[in-house]
Parts: sequence; structure tokens; C-alpha cells
Amino acid sequence: MDGNRLSKRVNNKTSLIFICNPNNPTGTLLKREAMKDFCTAHDSQAMIFSDEAYYDFITEPDYPSMVELVKEGRNIIVSKTFSKVYGLAGMRIGYLVARPDIATRLKASVMANTNILAIEAAKEALRDDEFYKFSILKNKEAKQMIYNTLDGLELPYIPSHTNFVFFKTGRPVDQVIQSMQNEGVLIGRPFPPLLEWARISTGTLDQVQQFSNALKKVMS
Repeated sequence: MDGNRLSKRVNNKTSLIFICNPNNPTGTLLKREAMKDFCTAHDSQAMIFSDEAYYDFITEPDYPSMVELVKEGRNIIVSKTFSKVYGLAGMRIGYLVARPDIATRLKASVMANTNILAIEAAKEALRDDEFYKFSILKNKEAKQMIYNTLDGLELPYIPSHTNFVFFKTGRPVDQVIQSMQNEGVLIGRPFPPLLEWARISTGTLDQVQQFSNALKKVMS
């Protein structure tokens, strides 16, 4: 995020500013103080929504969450999800952290509540510290396997603070997606205008090995 450029776009018509950090699809992370500085500079002008879906995968020690600013009473909403590090994507459950008055306003617009099974699964996930650490470790191992494959193929990529890697294919990504699918591997959709870049999510180590084998074949 270029904070200066984004700041110049904020005006009296701006009602909501959405920032995904770490970013999807690049996997990049804002500099430690950049997000906080931006939020404190503009939360009086507009609501700021900080999407922290990939926060658990950040490799920088003690990187701040914007929950800190929520606790200070700032005009900020932070979103969290159980779909990533906890592996509960099929449950479709997450939560927001916001000031009580903001939460009350949002609650009035909720279209549907989540189900009891998802709530109980989320509660158990929060208690399961062993799985949390296992998930972080395996994601780290899987990303390193992907990095090794891309290095071997001399394909540029962006070091990731998430559970996926964004890499440059050097050819139209639609072609790569189809070629990989022919090898039994699905990779991320196109992300215009970066149409020569592909996103691959981590999975089990066996799945990542399957991806590596397929990519080597497709790129040969």
C-alpha cells in the first residue's frame, strides 16, 4: 500500500476504507507502522476496515494487529476468520472486532446467523493450540517447497506472509491454469491486471509435491 497515494484519495465522500493486510493476492505485508499511521490519520474521516484473514501466517515477530486501535476506541473494524490457519473454510465462520456501538449498528444489518456446528467448531479450534502450531509449521514447510520449485524454474515470486504464493508465470495465466488443470492441479484464478501472475495455495506436503511436479512439466 502506498499510504501517501491512498491518503490523497480520501475525501468527504469517503465512507469506508478497506485494506487487506497481509494482502491477497500478493501475500505482502505493510511496514510495521504504516497501517497504524494510516488508520490514526484517517479514521476520523471514514470507517476503516482492516482484513486480517492471514494475520496468523505473518513471519515478522510481534507484528501489530489493528485490534490494538479498536481497544483505543478508534473508528476501525478488524475482521478475523477460521478459514485459514484453523482449516475451517467449509464452516464459513469468522468474526469482527469493533467498538460496541459499531458492533451494535452492524448487528442490525446481519442477514443470517451462523449455525451451531460452526460456532462449536470455532470454540474448539481456539482451544487447540497444538493444531494451531502444527498448521503454522506445515504452512511454512509447504511454502518453502513452493519457493524451491520456483527457484529451480527461475520464476519470480513474492515472499509470502500468507498461506499462498504469488508467482510470475511469464505467459498468460489462463493458459497456465488450463495446463495445470490438465495435470490434475488447480491454481488460483486470474487477478487482473496481473495476467502473467498465478496464486498457489499451500496444502498438504503431498499436494504441494504434486503441484511442483505438474509445474515443472508445464513450464518445461
